[in-house]
Amino acid sequence: MGIFNKSNRSTKQTYNATIIASDSFVIGGIDTNGDVVIDGKFEGVLVSKESVTIGEKGEVFGEVKADTVTVSGLLDGLVDATHVHILSTGKILGKLIYSNLTVEENGYFDGEVKVKNSSLKSRYSEIKHKFNFLSHQETPKS
Repeated sequence: MGIFNKSNRSTKQTYNATIIASDSFVIGGIDTNGDVVIDGKFEGVLVSKESVTIGEKGEVFGEVKADTVTVSGLLDGLVDATHVHILSTGKILGKLIYSNLTVEENGYFDGEVKVKNSSLKSRYSEIKHKFNFLSHQETPKS
C-alpha cells in the first residue's frame, strides 16, 4: 500500500440522540454519550457527555449532569453542567452547579447556585454581624 492509495472504506458518521417525545412520560435513568432532547416528561437521573435540551413543553424532575444544558421548559432538581442556558421560556428550580451560565430575559431560576472551580470567596459571613443592628432597628412611626 502506497501513501497515496485510497481506501474503499466509507466513513460513517452517526448522530446519537435520545429523544423523549411530547406525548411520553419516562421514569428512571438515562446515561449516554450522546445528546438528549426532552419534549415530554422525565423523572429520574439523566447523565449525558454531550447536551441535554428541554423543550418548551418538556419537564424534568430529578438530577441532570451534562456538558451543556439548555432549558426552554421546566427543570426541577439538581443541575451539574459546564454550560447552562436558561432561555426566555425556561425555568430551573433547585440547585445549579455550573461553569458558564446564560439567562435570557424572562428566563427563571429559583434556588441555590455554585460556580465550579471558582477562586472567589465571599467575606460576607465574616462581617455581617457588624451590620445586623441596621436590619433590626424599628422604623419611626408617624
